[in-house]
Amino acid sequence: MSSTSTQAIPSILLATDLSARCDRALDRAVQLAGQRGARLVVLHVQEPSALAQLTIPSWRRVNANHQEVATRRLRKDLAGTKIDLEVVVKAGKAVESIIETAQSHGCGLIVTGIARDETLGRLILGTTVEKLVRTATIPVLVVRNKPHGAYRNALLATDFSDGSRHALSAARPWLPGVDITLFHAFNAPASSTGETHAQQVEGFRKAAQEQAQAFVASLPGTEAGNKVEVEYGQPETLLSARAFDDDDTELVIAGTHGLTGILRTSIGSVADSLLESLPCDVLVVRQPAAAA
Repeated sequence: MSSTSTQAIPSILLATDLSARCDRALDRAVQLAGQRGARLVVLHVQEPSALAQLTIPSWRRVNANHQEVATRRLRKDLAGTKIDLEVVVKAGKAVESIIETAQSHGCGLIVTGIARDETLGRLILGTTVEKLVRTATIPVLVVRNKPHGAYRNALLATDFSDGSRHALSAARPWLPGVDITLFHAFNAPASSTGETHAQQVEGFRKAAQEQAQAFVASLPGTEAGNKVEVEYGQPETLLSARAFDDDDTELVIAGTHGLTGILRTSIGSVADSLLESLPCDVLVVRQPAAAA
């Protein structure tokens, strides 16, 4: 690969705790790096807390040979892959180390896994993921499922705002050839005009469909053919049900800004619930503060 092409394609950062659960994120990061011809930076951060020192075995603590052991293990896992690879092992605060490494290595995407209901040490990564999607300025891909090839289908959770537009624009370079369906959920407050609830819902549905048509018409030509789904109800509930019912839904894309954005800047219970409940991978994209 020439230096010109390497510079033109942002690197991918994989943040891993070296647990078996993170193998899924590793496989997905390798797939994306190979598909895009991107460099893969694999980062393992050991948080030097008193609790960690008590609960983590001595051979997994950061010391003189920890990087060598981690590098050897990761290169063994990656044997046979033909990608440009760098392994980084650090001691420090996980989120700060991830963001600093992504910036210093010119990364355009962070990939990580999600772990629950395991040992205390594994739960630290879950907390790290929640903090990471709140603060990272580049897209964060949270991998839940084992990859079976490249992504084919994705849902973009949209409120037709600039945040949704930015999420689609930021996600598209990492998802070449993926069919992205725009998914919008709306609520209908109680009517004060004497309309029945059914009439109220249909009125809001019609307005949402008109918004959807205008939004799609404003997208670049390559996205003009995107399908749109407009549904009545709570977005996180509907998205979870939609992903469970449709095995083809491999990925949900969500922006963190917007009028009713599913993942707001101050990500709280809604986002945590979404990351916990969705059976598929989630790509979180923050809208730049200047554009919010």
